[in-house]
Amino acid sequence: MSEWQRIVRGIFLAVLLAIAIITISYFLLTILLNIVTSSNAAWVNRLDAVLNAIIFCIGVTQLFYIIPLSIASWTKRRFALMKGLIIGAVIIALVNFGFFVYILSRFGDR
Repeated sequence: MSEWQRIVRGIFLAVLLAIAIITISYFLLTILLNIVTSSNAAWVNRLDAVLNAIIFCIGVTQLFYIIPLSIASWTKRRFALMKGLIIGAVIIALVNFGFFVYILSRFGDR
């Protein structure tokens, strides 16, 4: 397998892990909303807080899985996979920042 194929594999791994984290955080925040809705219905109207929490969770949790995977790839001397993970993490971070700016401009005026 060539180095470029390993880099692309790392990019796909980073993107798939980010999609998994988005899905998990969505379900956890949905459960949290159901718990909070029963006691305080006014908080549900703060959709911007929920969307910012989802975006923040993606950014923070990305550090928790990219850094250990990069270190493991470094120690196993899989540099192409490590490059792909880092490229994928940067792509996800840029998309995450774009959504953050959009959400902030859309709901920040309230």
